[in-house]
Amino acid sequence: MKIFFDTNVIVAAFLKGGSSYDVMEQAIHEHEIYYTAFIISEFKRVFKNKFHYPEAVVNEFTVFIEKFFIKGITADVIENICRDSDDDQVLADGAINGINIIITGDKDLLDLKIYKGIRIISPEGYWSL
Repeated sequence: MKIFFDTNVIVAAFLKGGSSYDVMEQAIHEHEIYYTAFIISEFKRVFKNKFHYPEAVVNEFTVFIEKFFIKGITADVIENICRDSDDDQVLADGAINGINIIITGDKDLLDLKIYKGIRIISPEGYWSL
């Protein structure tokens, strides 16, 4: 199964551990996990600007993602679906990469439940797959 983690889940996994980390760790061993240049850019921005992590630490996290995830394509064409254009980018990246499941903590995305055949679930929803 092809899985795409939204930035908020990846950030939570590295910051807090918990269910986001558990899901990410298990999914890495069981599925194909994708990331895009957009996710990496957003991930770095959040860690540097919001949480003030040093660049060296952010780079270590990025190396982990690049090692264990598959690099996908960042979509050029984005439909205006959500209130947040970043959410629209996540949907577009999922669609262009043939993703089966997007895992997110974002309520706007979770409310969609499905987009172009892609199931949208929370980290906790992963365990019921």
